[in-house]
Amino acid sequence: MRMRRRNWMMRRGGGGRGRTSSGVLVTALCFLLMAGSAAASSAPYKSGGAGATTSVIKGTTASIEAFPWLAHVTYLGKAEGFECSGTVVAPRLVLTAGHCAVAESGRVLDPSRYRVVTGLADLKQLTPDRVSTVVQVLVNPSYEPSKNLNDAALLVLAAPVAALPIALPAPGDEALLSGGTPISIAGWGLTSGAATKAPTVLRWGETVIQDSAYCREKARKVTPFYSAASQLCAIAPPKFEVGACHGDSGGPAVAVRSDGVPVEVGIISMVGPECKTDIPGVEARVDQAAPWISSWIAAVETGAPAPPVVTPPLVHLPPLTFKAAEYLAYIGLSNAFRGHFTHGRFKEIGCRRLAREKVKCSVFWYLAGSIYSGTTTVYYSLPREGALWNMRYRIRKVAAGCWLRRGSAKRCPGTLYYR
Repeated sequence: MRMRRRNWMMRRGGGGRGRTSSGVLVTALCFLLMAGSAAASSAPYKSGGAGATTSVIKGTTASIEAFPWLAHVTYLGKAEGFECSGTVVAPRLVLTAGHCAVAESGRVLDPSRYRVVTGLADLKQLTPDRVSTVVQVLVNPSYEPSKNLNDAALLVLAAPVAALPIALPAPGDEALLSGGTPISIAGWGLTSGAATKAPTVLRWGETVIQDSAYCREKARKVTPFYSAASQLCAIAPPKFEVGACHGDSGGPAVAVRSDGVPVEVGIISMVGPECKTDIPGVEARVDQAAPWISSWIAAVETGAPAPPVVTPPLVHLPPLTFKAAEYLAYIGLSNAFRGHFTHGRFKEIGCRRLAREKVKCSVFWYLAGSIYSGTTTVYYSLPREGALWNMRYRIRKVAAGCWLRRGSAKRCPGTLYYR
């Protein structure tokens, strides 16, 4: 990564970016314009929506018989309604992600606003007997919302459901968590990072758990706080086409024991920006939450003493440093523009702070006779949008000759990319 970033220069405290003050850069651009550059195609990378990167999640439709424990979770909040997935772990308990159970502040969400559908793959065929209400929301006591670690929660249903519960990891299942283990992921999430409407039919795909060294390196594109002690990461080689997306949060990552029993080893927690499937997805380790889950199964289903209910801490998002903002902006622009950014030359950035967890940067690069310039805003947030960090950008591409003559991209005709 360091080699690729050698031209990615940081200029802190910068504001808007117009004509560069560097005579060397202007001279170099003039030379390139006269000689012509063959570094990359001059055609911009365009995707399904306003320059945003999309990646179709190439799963296939699934029957409820194949995934009998799958649950569709809807929160009907006035301010923040959303959809997640989950699994039935007992007749009255549905396991989902912790971030599907708390508000942006960290406050536990109102149980009366949840609707849980079980025993059904196609939501268009929904009937009242498939819908359950929730009477209590239980958040994993180890959940750290500011870093999205130990990302698990339980929804206590008002009445038992007939769906078959999925098995949890047990002693002796350690091999299921090791690198190279194939896992199935399933849910009702979006099939593309640019999609605005989720499918109504359950979908599934297969990915592969990676070793902890790979995850520590690659999962930084999803979260800077990756922890092998509480998380797994998985990707789908060799084509890297399958992955989870928004709405799949809380759904299962399922491995299969040697005796053929499916076991939920992970809870879908975070995905790459724009649901990029060549970036590993991050799952919360179920084995770490299994003792807590089992104690609540015993309490709800057999009347055993209930464990203490722990209120999660309020969210205090960590400060976003300029160094981290530069790194994340590089990743975000690489995802959005691919070779049209990574092959670019004379990359520059100037950042200023908007808030403790939000930084805005002006960016600039040159490629194949064109200047790309604009701004990116990088910020930390709860992973309702998929990753623990996210980015918005507004980039304008203009002819370098016009930029040199007029001194500003705003004075030249061009193409606007934004997200």
